[in-house]
Amino acid sequence: MNFLEFLRTTIAKKELPSYVYSYPSKRAYRTFPRPLSITDIVEQAGRSKQINIYIHIPFCRYRCTYCTLFLATRQKPETRDSYVVRLVEHIARYGEYFGDREVVSIYFGGGTPTLLTQHHFGKLFAALDAAFPKRNRNCEITVESAPDTFDNNLLDFLKALGVNRMSVGIQSMVPGELAHTGRPYSVETAEASIKALMERFSHVNLDLIYGLRGQTRDSWIFSLGRALDYEPQTLSLYPAVVRPMTNIMISKALNPELFFSEAEKYEVYDQNVALMASKDYRQESFTRFTKIAGERAYRQEASDFEGTPLLGLGVGARSYFGQYHYGASYTVDWSAALPIINAFSARPFDPDAIASHGIKLTPEDLVRRYVLLSLTLSALSRKNYSSLFGRELAADFSEELKALERLQLVDLADGDTYQLTHAGFKYSSIIARMFYSGTMVALEEQYQAA
Repeated sequence: MNFLEFLRTTIAKKELPSYVYSYPSKRAYRTFPRPLSITDIVEQAGRSKQINIYIHIPFCRYRCTYCTLFLATRQKPETRDSYVVRLVEHIARYGEYFGDREVVSIYFGGGTPTLLTQHHFGKLFAALDAAFPKRNRNCEITVESAPDTFDNNLLDFLKALGVNRMSVGIQSMVPGELAHTGRPYSVETAEASIKALMERFSHVNLDLIYGLRGQTRDSWIFSLGRALDYEPQTLSLYPAVVRPMTNIMISKALNPELFFSEAEKYEVYDQNVALMASKDYRQESFTRFTKIAGERAYRQEASDFEGTPLLGLGVGARSYFGQYHYGASYTVDWSAALPIINAFSARPFDPDAIASHGIKLTPEDLVRRYVLLSLTLSALSRKNYSSLFGRELAADFSEELKALERLQLVDLADGDTYQLTHAGFKYSSIIARMFYSGTMVALEEQYQAA
């Protein structure tokens, strides 16, 4: 590949690929020849004395028009009860193998974790405390939420359990845009939720999306301005991505004039960067802006990128242990998701068959993963690369790095660390794809959504 030509051509076309936040993506996963056993994972866990924990809660009240997450919207209360019971068992069993490791982060994602009750969270945290008693002194404990799914009592309970970071999907502060996302609550509900979170937690992240149906430049800046009024510690600003099997894809096909073009999204992105800088937010990825000083605003991501194993619990969760990446079969269709959830809840933990779906990375792809993700976080150290892999970064990726430097997409800080420039952040998802192996490109192209 001529990397310089690839970058120039793709950037000139104003292509805006899906935000790259992992490598490989779930689209590269396939059924293993035989299920993975816990022994396979322990062997891959390496010498790291630390671990990250992700717990997937696959329940929502509604599916947003742009959503491709693993979740079900039609479930009974007993479905949640039985799911939590099984999660508690899995936490205890995995603690037998990894409970001596220091926990760097715990993340409850979804879905909408705040649909769980205080009783559910109490059981899950009691299980975590018993199975994984060692916590880093700066352990990040995050819970995702939606504005209409919690009250003050639940927030107070979560804070008492040790939750120190909350993330809430706001998406828009304009009633019509909010309605078009499929969310049935009012802007007043969204604003009340922000106030409640900001009053209780030291770190609050707000998600917003630009490129929604009917959105204009002015309405987007209005929404972002309203969110900034609350001075959250972190803001994550995502361009709307149109993916198969989503309502937004159908809507855009019928009324393309109601949506930003890819070029317009880039223009909005530039406005975002300028506005966030004027408000003293530090950019640390294509989407994320933060006022947190001296550390990353999303510690689980940073720790994962640095190589700390990630234990994913529950259906829809992904686990990363060395060469093995695995998780449940990827599906968007709720009718396919619910049987998978029910099967998980009904089946006891089996150490001889903990995963049937995933990928075993080659040594080459482990190297590419490290480079791609480190660069995404703007911290690709030549010294660290040499220490980890026993080779020189410039020797392995000389052409890629030369192309990035030629187009001023990276700077070399202190002669050691490659950091993205403003333009590098802007085109980071294009840059990331420059480091994909041919195998991963082929697997993603061959993927058929369920």
